[in-house]
Amino acid sequence: MKIYVAAPANVYTGGPTALFQLCYTLRNKFGLNAFITFYNIVDNMNPIHENYKRFSCPWISINEIQDDNNNVLIVPEIATHFLSRFHKIKRAIYWLAVDNYITANYKPKNTRLNLTLFMLKNYIEDMPYRFVRRFRQYYYNAFIAAYVKELMDKKLVKVPNADLHIAQSIYAKKFLDRCSVNERNIIIIHEPIESEFLNAGQKDVNKKKDIIVWNSRKAYPLAFKLVKHLKKLYKVYEARNIGREGMLKLLSYSKLFIDIGIHPGRDRPLREAIALGNMALVNNHGGYYNNEDCMVPDEFKLKCYLDHRSKVELKDVLKSIREYISNYHYYIEEFHEFRKYIFSEPELYVNDVQALVSKLL
Repeated sequence: MKIYVAAPANVYTGGPTALFQLCYTLRNKFGLNAFITFYNIVDNMNPIHENYKRFSCPWISINEIQDDNNNVLIVPEIATHFLSRFHKIKRAIYWLAVDNYITANYKPKNTRLNLTLFMLKNYIEDMPYRFVRRFRQYYYNAFIAAYVKELMDKKLVKVPNADLHIAQSIYAKKFLDRCSVNERNIIIIHEPIESEFLNAGQKDVNKKKDIIVWNSRKAYPLAFKLVKHLKKLYKVYEARNIGREGMLKLLSYSKLFIDIGIHPGRDRPLREAIALGNMALVNNHGGYYNNEDCMVPDEFKLKCYLDHRSKVELKDVLKSIREYISNYHYYIEEFHEFRKYIFSEPELYVNDVQALVSKLL
């Protein structure tokens, strides 16, 4: 049996990291003949990102897959269109980011016009911010979150046929349940964060300063407005396009990580931040909604599933943040159980993959 784990070529994000972790574990913990199977390969380009070379996973192009009854193809949810190429192979979908699947396969129509109307209807008072860099991106995130939730609530989303569905989160599991996927064909895998963050987190994390890091990539307008005020009080750094080493350095010194926005799965930056001794302020969207996915204490999890319907008061959040930063050593204890769980995930992950292997064999 050959197991093909499909991944985009030369991309370093949370999704491909999970795919490489799975391939590595199948090979090195269970002795299976697993391959990374790249798509979107560009001529004369090394498809293996520098950060993944340490996994030493053999790779082939997706065009080289042997379509055989004894083999297995695992694709991430954003690459399900490749499944139609094959007719004999066992097919599995790894649901790493539910929202990404929906936005890729159910693209909103007239996006520019509808986004403008959405902003005028819900954020007319925010128009003075329109000259701020990436202004529209934050409101687009809020628009997309509302669009995806509407499709899900109306049960307008269909999932492709597959022999097995691998859910990265309870959020993904519940999505598959709503799409009437047979319970027996769903398995949950909780992949750990990278070892560099776990190793750094086990060292001294007492060099903390009054620094805040925020995740801007999928941020809501609330996060943007919050950070605008916080910059007057603290050093605030944006975790965007800074790579693994940049994240390690920032999170080693910061006290608070802010991640308020779209969460299509169990996002890694949050767990990386907590492993490195940060408190975290998040919202309850998607992969952060269920406690099993996101064990952030309720006090630190804002009720802001959709930004434009949120009743969160900015002044109250700012007051709380000042309290958290000033009394870091007191409040960080509230994250002890979550941090303990994060460090146990590598062992739990092997058990999860063992259950997956039993399904594949």
